[in-house]
Amino acid sequence: GFDDKVKEVETVLAKDPDALQFEREQLNPGRSRINVTCDPLVTGRLIGKDGRTITALRSLIRAAASRYGKRVDIEVS
Repeated sequence: GFDDKVKEVETVLAKDPDALQFEREQLNPGRSRINVTCDPLVTGRLIGKDGRTITALRSLIRAAASRYGKRVDIEVS
């Protein structure tokens, strides 16, 4: 599904599939949040310089989700 694609993109960015843990939280029928927990070294890769990578990733995911009539938020910790 769509959440699997999000995990796939973030895992590629992290360069280590075992470094990420995902938890999906359903906020309401059309909105969910994906919480990503990872090692601090990986967090830097996902966020990027001045937050550019995570901002771009959120924009990409939101645009893709909107095609399905959904809203997906991503939180990294």
